Parts: sequence; C-alpha cells; structure tokens
Amino acid sequence: MFKPNFKYTNKIVNNLLKISTAREVIMNAPLVPKWEVSLRREAKLRSAHSSTAIEGNPLSFEEVSNLAAGRDITVRRKDKQEVLNYFKALEIIPSFTEREPFTVKDFLKIHKTVTGKTLENPKDEGVFRNREVFMGNRFTGEVVFRPPSTDKVSLLVDSFLNWFNSKDIFEID
Repeated sequence: MFKPNFKYTNKIVNNLLKISTAREVIMNAPLVPKWEVSLRREAKLRSAHSSTAIEGNPLSFEEVSNLAAGRDITVRRKDKQEVLNYFKALEIIPSFTEREPFTVKDFLKIHKTVTGKTLENPKDEGVFRNREVFMGNRFTGEVVFRPPSTDKVSLLVDSFLNWFNSKDIFEID
C-alpha cells in the first residue's frame, strides 16, 4: 500500500499545532457571509494560479483572475485552456465526495477535465500515459526529474487510492 514518505519532526509538529489552533479560532469565529464569498474566491484564484504555474503555465495572477471573471485575455490558447480546465475541475471535485470509494475512473475523469484540449494528442486525455517522459532543464539539457515508468503508473495509482480510501489514512508511521 502507498505510504507517504516523511517523518514527523519537532518543526512539523509545532506547525501542525499552530495550524490546529488557528483552525479552531477560524471555525469558532463568526464570518460575515460577504467575507466568506470573497475568501473562497481568493482561494480558488490562488489555487488555480499556483497549481498551473508549477506546471509551467506563464499566466499572471491578474490574467487568471480575469479568466475567472469571464473576461477574454490575449494569451496562448493552451495556457488559457489549462486555467479554465482547472476551474472546471475545482467545480466537479466536490461531487466525488458524495460517494465512496474514490476510484481510478474518478481519478482519470479529473485528469481528462484538467488536460482537455491542451495536449498534442487528445487520446492522452483521461488515460494513464503510454510513453516515457522526463522533465529537464531546457537550457542545459539536464534531466531534472524522471517519473515512474509507464508499467508502474497504474500500480502506483492503485496503491495510492487504496491508501486514500482506507480508514487509516492519517495513521502514518
């Protein structure tokens, strides 16, 4: 079964305590409904911007905000589509919490939503990859990261989903 690879350190435990304390304050604080809407919108925008940026999307936070507001912006079609797909994925994810377990089919549906109309080959949307890939430094040619080989991907996803769906999800060695 999938086992997250980390160890609790004093720093992590202290941060978890601070998060827990802050969460209690937030959960027990009255929140003006208008603020809640604003905070949710801001969280959605920051999530979309940072999650697509880490994948190489060059759109600025302002451009992502404009897309969320329904404004058209002049950028590469793929970059725009990637952000719009991310917003769509955020909308459908809550529907998966209504049933258990979270399945490979659910996982691939989210993948198809996120990658729709952005990949060179549309047949790659919503399926496990069928070829080897790597991430490299485009200036030096150095391979920076090589993900697991294709023959291991479905096994690793199954292992992760077994862990994710287990009742012991938070019992980490």
